[in-house]
Amino acid sequence: MSRPRSLVPVPEGAGTVAVFEMRKMALSEYRALYRKVGQAHHWTSRLMSDERLAREIHNRDTRIFIMTVDGHRAGWFELDVRRAVQEVRIVHFGLLPEFRGRGLAHVMLSRAIFGAFSTDPKRVTIETNTLDHPAALALYQKHGFRPYALRDVQTPAIETMLEPLRALS
Repeated sequence: MSRPRSLVPVPEGAGTVAVFEMRKMALSEYRALYRKVGQAHHWTSRLMSDERLAREIHNRDTRIFIMTVDGHRAGWFELDVRRAVQEVRIVHFGLLPEFRGRGLAHVMLSRAIFGAFSTDPKRVTIETNTLDHPAALALYQKHGFRPYALRDVQTPAIETMLEPLRALS
């Protein structure tokens, strides 16, 4: 992946789109976004205690960005800046279901890539798997990412995680 020259423009009629960094995001707000996007895809990697989640998302090397459309939360992405190896990973990338199908994923991914390159890394990566939206891989490839590794990942069934998660709400 190489540094892009320009941002993907906001589609006409999409509304007022803003993308901004959210420092020290409230855990409840993070969880709400994570659930709205991830529950349908059985995401479980961030279903953890308050202490552990705060360590993960309030880490100095984690940067969280929110996208809004007409003032409403539409999605978010999370960057893991690995300074020692000059790499940035786009860790989570999620568009809320009600904002899909409008070209906004391209807009948000474009901003995620620009944000990732702002630290001048040698490499920017994004990971996807069979639990993600079926269009994710094609979206990432359209923006210049190419597969470079495959690995088997096992995740607990989301159903086994929901009861402890409710206790955290």
